[in-house]
Amino acid sequence: MKKIVILSVLGTLLVVGSVVGTLFATGSLPGLTPSPELTGTESDIEASDAVAVRAASAYVPLDPAFVATFANPSVAQFLQVSIEVAVDGKSAEDAIKRHGPVIRNSIVMVLSRQSAEELQTPKGKEQLRAQIRDEIRDTLSGLTGKSGVVDVYFTSFLMQ
Repeated sequence: MKKIVILSVLGTLLVVGSVVGTLFATGSLPGLTPSPELTGTESDIEASDAVAVRAASAYVPLDPAFVATFANPSVAQFLQVSIEVAVDGKSAEDAIKRHGPVIRNSIVMVLSRQSAEELQTPKGKEQLRAQIRDEIRDTLSGLTGKSGVVDVYFTSFLMQ
């Protein structure tokens, strides 16, 4: 009888240990994640560093959404797009909020130069995103002497 109890306890400990070890290894335990130095290759370490840099950025929504009409509405008549700007710190976030009207004007000018045909493709949307990012960087650099803009993201994109 003693052997059965001991084997049952050991079996239970083995199962619990396996579950906890699996949760730890996958990072599912809150507050407990394995160090990349212990679990991965150098590229895994670099990837975790990149995630940390992105996590340090703040996101500034440019509300309300932008609406622009197309000059030659062969496919669509207007574009509505919501944008968030990733910044590298509080000073850039404050600058975007302080100079919002100038930034919004710059974005409206970029949007008004677009054609519906180009924006139907993923490549066209990506090019527009890069143009808007560069326009915001240039505008902030001209107004404050530094940009602080990491990237720009579309949070909604509607052509009709």
